[in-house]
Amino acid sequence: MHRFRIDAILDPHALPRVAGFFAQRSIMPSAMQMHVEHGRMRIEVTVDGLAAGQAATIAAKLHEAVTVIGAELEDMAA
Repeated sequence: MHRFRIDAILDPHALPRVAGFFAQRSIMPSAMQMHVEHGRMRIEVTVDGLAAGQAATIAAKLHEAVTVIGAELEDMAA
């Protein structure tokens, strides 16, 4: 299981863009939440069943998204 922590600018389009990123790849998150802290959005997405390489690639691609400030990946199985 992997958890993606995404910091995004305060933009109403940020959350649907992040959700759409997973939907375009036919990935169903097991959990997704968002809250505002320190003037930005913190989006956490938990996904089960991803290979480590696939998760790392997704984190790198998320980091390139227009509204994303940063993206971190946590391997919850470790």
